[in-house]
Amino acid sequence: MTAPADRDAPGKGSDQPDAVQRVGEALANVTVLTGLLVYFGWRRSDVQARELGVDSSVLGMSTTDYVLRSVGPVFLLLAVVVGIALVCRWLEPRVRAASGKPGKAARALSAALSLAWLLLPALTVALGVLFPVTSFYAFPLAVGGGILLALYASLLRRPDRHPAWTRVIVFAVVSLSLFWSAGNYAEVRGVELARGFASDVHGQPAVVVYARERLHITAPGACEEPLPAEGSRYRVRYRGLRLFGKVGPKYFLISDGWTRERGTVVVLADNDEIRVELVHGPHPPGCP
Repeated sequence: MTAPADRDAPGKGSDQPDAVQRVGEALANVTVLTGLLVYFGWRRSDVQARELGVDSSVLGMSTTDYVLRSVGPVFLLLAVVVGIALVCRWLEPRVRAASGKPGKAARALSAALSLAWLLLPALTVALGVLFPVTSFYAFPLAVGGGILLALYASLLRRPDRHPAWTRVIVFAVVSLSLFWSAGNYAEVRGVELARGFASDVHGQPAVVVYARERLHITAPGACEEPLPAEGSRYRVRYRGLRLFGKVGPKYFLISDGWTRERGTVVVLADNDEIRVELVHGPHPPGCP
């Protein structure tokens, strides 16, 4: 019979490795979450820019810009995943109890769980006929969930065997399915935002630019007006412009004549050479 001191001894020796492992898992989770936020923000911005005919690299967004643009949608995605996990946690003891009973029902349940890697994605594709957009970003979660359920079925059949690599597989499957689903969701959001922007150009904030020297803005719908030189810091005024976005020290402007098929994006540095006015209201100033 092993003495209590002997049983406790290995635990003492493994305290540090176990603590390191737990810290490593926590850091890995934070890393995955941060990577998910950055990836979603980049993917959404890239799709939106391409839909509007702009190369996203021109925008020069930072990691912080990507994170700030993705907090809300990624939170919604994670809330859905957490909700699914809570439901599975509630069902788990019931499924375990049902699978332990002899009979056809237990065998059918085991077979369904084993084939979940195929059944769940197939069901999501079938639902895509009625809900194509939802099916598009739910499909990766169905693939990941199906693989996890199939793995769970194998553990139910052999409860005495829990290989160490199962945790690695679970972590990898969850991470990959989250990134895949986030990418699909970001693509959907990027297209929606781009189409909404393109359909309501005149609903965007109007911009009036005052400049010390001529900027030679020739975008369709924009106009240049000279200003009195005496008593004025600025010599030229530009109207007929709309705010496309502001990233860091740069303004991105489009004109009233901009369309997805034909248009110009004006990039202006935010410095002392210009003054930018953002005008809100039902009748923003435009060109005569």
